Amino acid sequence: MLESYAEYLALERRLSPATVEAYVSDMGQWVVFLEWHVGLEDLLEADRSHVRAWVANMVDRGMDARSVNRKLSTLRSFYRFAEQSAGAARNPALGIPALKEKKRLVRALTTDEVEALLDPNLFPATREGQRDQFLLFTLYAFGLRRAELIGLKHSDVDVREGTIRVVGKRNKERQLPVLPAWAEAYGAYLLVWPLLGPSAPVFSSDSGKSLSPRLVYRVVHSYLQGTSTVETKSPHILRHTFATHLLDMGADLSAIRSLLGHANLSATQIYTHASMEQLKRVYHQSHPKGR
Repeated sequence: MLESYAEYLALERRLSPATVEAYVSDMGQWVVFLEWHVGLEDLLEADRSHVRAWVANMVDRGMDARSVNRKLSTLRSFYRFAEQSAGAARNPALGIPALKEKKRLVRALTTDEVEALLDPNLFPATREGQRDQFLLFTLYAFGLRRAELIGLKHSDVDVREGTIRVVGKRNKERQLPVLPAWAEAYGAYLLVWPLLGPSAPVFSSDSGKSLSPRLVYRVVHSYLQGTSTVETKSPHILRHTFATHLLDMGADLSAIRSLLGHANLSATQIYTHASMEQLKRVYHQSHPKGR
């Protein structure tokens, strides 16, 4: 049934491969828990008490509330699918309250840290070094998700029109404007990584294959290690920084939402909190009564 569920997520709900993999991984952990801690081999025999026991088990092992809640969401989704496709009698995850999550503001990179991260002297004088520099610049220039960066093809880039086409979650497309500096960097990049064809990925290995998500993470993490004290050193921090810097410079929240490819404004509003923290610092440092 898990294979059918994975196909449903990919084909009907059109979730990204990374999201499908995360859901299937969650379900694999649920299967292991039922077999080893409960003695159940049939997923459809699970009830609420088993779900509560799994939540307690995860909390006891020190898992954070956000991760536990995501796994609960996976269970609800799976059993909805099971009700529709296999006639499951119940959804045992319904009615299980989500854990209270701590509000955590992720710090964006400062402009100085971005400058340090993109400094050409930081990268080795190799093809991979040039690729890595352009990869980091692209993440920051457009605020792309990791999967969007990996899926970017040369045919998506229209330097003449000054746009790129990005395929986001659920295969939703959006057009993004190109910065002149990025267009110039793209031209320089093509001199080192020649165009193998319009359908070829912009970022590839020597063999011409798309980069793996793990490799993209390693590239971002390794260069951030030496240039920033930011806690989260993942590709997403550059997307977060992109949005925060735009907001700090006065960009409209709805425009940022369109650039990020968010389905609704509530997903974008997290950046108003991050920007408010900066506003507070400036206010207290600058106001005569705050000194």
